[in-house]
Amino acid sequence: MSAPNAVYLLASGTLRDKMVRMSPWKRMILAALLLTGSIGACGRAENAADDLLSSMRKMMVSQGNRDVLGSIRKGSLKVPFSLSARGDTIAFQYKQGDAWKRFDVRIGEKRAELMHVNGGKAVVMAPGTYAQPIADTDVTYEDLSLRFLYWKGGTILPDSADSRIKGRDCYIVQAANPSPGVGQFATVRMWIDKENGTVWQVDGYGANGKLKKRFSITSIQRLSDGTWFFKQMKMEVRNPQNDRRTIALDYLEMDDIPKK
Repeated sequence: MSAPNAVYLLASGTLRDKMVRMSPWKRMILAALLLTGSIGACGRAENAADDLLSSMRKMMVSQGNRDVLGSIRKGSLKVPFSLSARGDTIAFQYKQGDAWKRFDVRIGEKRAELMHVNGGKAVVMAPGTYAQPIADTDVTYEDLSLRFLYWKGGTILPDSADSRIKGRDCYIVQAANPSPGVGQFATVRMWIDKENGTVWQVDGYGANGKLKKRFSITSIQRLSDGTWFFKQMKMEVRNPQNDRRTIALDYLEMDDIPKK
């Protein structure tokens, strides 16, 4: 459906009726398409990618003001963690030894900042620590926070044989690091399910173009509002000399999210 036709149907009420019956994800995507259809061809792909990632972020925090619990698993090591959304802040806590530690992602107009929180006091995290591993795992602060979902200026790549993953048709969004040299990745590619918004895979590349890490969803859970949230995510660390080889493996595992 072209954007002008969609606008006409929206005005006539036909599309409004259809939107009521759509899943939250489909409503977000349709709204993004309506918005991007009103701009010129130049920049349309970038705006569409930004709107798609914005919808993805909304899906992640759609659970409202409550904690979502999980753990990072590396071999026999299991590190409990939680995340919760509070307005424009997402709070992460993880257990190291007997102590709980916290860092926040504060979402601004132009970027997302990582903050250490200690004794109720938040301090901006030095960018050099973004890639620091958490609690003896291979998962870093920017891995757990999925900081790259907040990068702007990305593009949606044309559909190809690579667009289908795990038997699902996906949008492939490619985004460049807006602050080169900060963090592990120069660019990322994200495979986002066209039907339900699940991020099935994220590939993070270094400045040399080699794959550094691959995040892939191995199982998902459906929530009471019809949206989806990952149940288990596998993270592979690739060999710097041969990026087809995995040299470390960690899992992010979420507890069952209770019904509202």
